[in-house]
Amino acid sequence: MIYLPIEKLTEGMILARNIPGTNSILPFAVAGYQLSDRIIIRLKRIGVQGAYIHTALTEGIEPVDFVEPELKAKMLTSIRQTFDQSLKKVTIQSSMQTYQELTTAAKSVVMNILSMDKYLFQMIDIRDYDNYTYSHSLYVGILSVLLGRFIGLSLDQLNDLALCGLMHDIGKTDIPLEITNKSGPLNDEEFEIMKKHPDLSYEKLSKCKLYSQAILQGIRTHHEKYDGTGYPFGLTGDEIPLYARILAIADVYDALSSTRPYRKAWPPKKIFDYLTSRCSSHFDTDLLAAFLQCVSAYPVGTVVQLSDGSTAVVKDNTPGFTLRPIIRYIAPAAKAGHEVDLSREALNVTILDDMED
Repeated sequence: MIYLPIEKLTEGMILARNIPGTNSILPFAVAGYQLSDRIIIRLKRIGVQGAYIHTALTEGIEPVDFVEPELKAKMLTSIRQTFDQSLKKVTIQSSMQTYQELTTAAKSVVMNILSMDKYLFQMIDIRDYDNYTYSHSLYVGILSVLLGRFIGLSLDQLNDLALCGLMHDIGKTDIPLEITNKSGPLNDEEFEIMKKHPDLSYEKLSKCKLYSQAILQGIRTHHEKYDGTGYPFGLTGDEIPLYARILAIADVYDALSSTRPYRKAWPPKKIFDYLTSRCSSHFDTDLLAAFLQCVSAYPVGTVVQLSDGSTAVVKDNTPGFTLRPIIRYIAPAAKAGHEVDLSREALNVTILDDMED
């Protein structure tokens, strides 16, 4: 299969993976479905940024799900229910069961990740505007656990990290909807209100007595920056709790990976460059270096343009060589189907950029 941005989808293409719907259990369109112009227009309208498509030249290329689709659907439902209950201002007592269910589900996410052969996150998630809050929380949890596993954290710490990711934005349910649902960038006044959400998350979760101070402080300080310019406390360096330093990286990475009403998702290479440019100012240098070994600049299925004028699709990635993936040529015709591991071959060929720009 191959991943194509929404602008490159055309009538007659066959979906290789489901397109999620607003209901996390029922997809908008299922694998094997033949796209029509009408469906492509609807996908654009709901903010889907692209899709995996079947092609003859890309047979056998399969991105790996770090969380099984069934568990992902369950997790998204649990996160939605938790946020909905919080938004409706239900009592802590009546929401305890939901919090406990989410805690149990978080442990399942950790076990899924621990069962993976590779540490490398190398797929593009397909999501829409409406599910952004819930899918963002899920993927911040996944990416945080992936990094935690890479640096050798214990099982208990990984379970904590999963919960930090899933619940880090719960305080946004106490922010006015006209701010959280705004279809453009926030102005200064709105941003000052939005900056209250880490403290609001802390206050809300403290009342339920289920979470340790390590989890609560990780959530409360995930917008702190290494140079002290973050919020709410202006902490610097190792004053920032470990969980928060991990969350900060995962949060920014996933946010930039997602299409929003006011901007397109950034391609992974551009995100890598952004994170690297803020190494030691916004992020813990060692943790960021480890994170960049856990995610791929060119996920499986991504179409890339090569410096020799050829076009290829990424078949796989080699840990430690995130800018030199294994590729399968698509064009020109003379090279089509030929595979090269750029991490091993002494070729004077580089990837110019991916085709999502």
